[in-house]
Amino acid sequence: MNPLEAPYPVYLVRQKPGSQEQEVVRNPLAEGLPLPQGEILEVGAKAYQVVRLPACEGTYLLLLEVSHLAVRAKAYQSLLQVLKGLMQHEEPEGLLKDLIREAVAVVPGAEAGSILLRERGFFHLVAQEGFSERLLMARTSLQEELFWYGLGVDNWQRGRPRVLKGEEVRYLSSLSTMEARPLFFEHGRLLEIQATLGLPIVLEGEVLATMNLDSFSDPEAFSPLSLELAQAFALEAALLLKALKERQALQEAARTDPLTGLGNRRALEEAFSQLIQEARTLGEPLALIYWDLNGLKALNDQEGHAAGDQALRSLAQALRNLSRRQDLAFRIGGDEFVSLHLGLKGEEIPLLIARLQENLPYSVAAGGLVADREDLGSLLEEADRRMYLAKRAKKGP
Repeated sequence: MNPLEAPYPVYLVRQKPGSQEQEVVRNPLAEGLPLPQGEILEVGAKAYQVVRLPACEGTYLLLLEVSHLAVRAKAYQSLLQVLKGLMQHEEPEGLLKDLIREAVAVVPGAEAGSILLRERGFFHLVAQEGFSERLLMARTSLQEELFWYGLGVDNWQRGRPRVLKGEEVRYLSSLSTMEARPLFFEHGRLLEIQATLGLPIVLEGEVLATMNLDSFSDPEAFSPLSLELAQAFALEAALLLKALKERQALQEAARTDPLTGLGNRRALEEAFSQLIQEARTLGEPLALIYWDLNGLKALNDQEGHAAGDQALRSLAQALRNLSRRQDLAFRIGGDEFVSLHLGLKGEEIPLLIARLQENLPYSVAAGGLVADREDLGSLLEEADRRMYLAKRAKKGP
């Protein structure tokens, strides 16, 4: 068989008769392609392995397409780069943006993409590539995401990819994104999408997020290779989200009292800094109340530490029950608690203290004030002083 008749691009490089110069003969499939100089030739989205075959008439250069291998290599290189960022403690939120950008660049057929993160029953669009930044405000419900996915709960929890084409995209979009429909139609280019590849991002049976890759030019854009690589990116996203959840859990633990579940001194400092600024912006008072559980040491000595712990948890629960939406409570010491009340006036503080004392089976002393400065330390000292005055007044001379 003449190599120039092969069903792939072939060149014959040979000496011109009677000359020291070389000439190149191409078969029809090699027309328009440059002469390879190395072992790999990349032309547009295609990649070829160059095989050199010496012969008496010259050297044949055979181009064997390895585009799928090149795409896989690029995809895994991108995934390793994102994973390296995670190992170096980069923020997972920013890595999700990097991930969708790399997925769009690498997955064959993808021209745009987005990731929606699941939080409290809703999916919030947190990362996008190829759309307006305004799309980051969009959210959909769990029911809407399941409807948009369309392959049922079992496939959803397994992370099975699905592809929608042409009018399917617009039809399901019009039905399934009731709350976010204006944002998706205005900024999500729904009228332009010819194909969309959707994947639930699943870890240990839980759907943490969803990823969508979109083509604006070809209803047949997504091949089996596209699905394979998209699943690899979805797995990487799941690992990133797990890291994010673990980091958030550690941060929350660092601000939480393990016995009562209330915020600790660190959480109080962070919350006070935010609330004092909010109070000034709104022109409302911010009340601070210092609480002390009386007789905790005696209770521990007489009935055991389990009884003392239960008393502390009871006070914590009473503070939760007493609180309005904008109120916060903290345990800052052994038997010491602090609560913050945005919008509570000075004359209302004694009434709130009395309500808690009436509904708690343990004796509690408290002193409060309206915060008039940003120095939390001095405010706590003053509230503590008022609490001890109230305690002495209750005991009498």
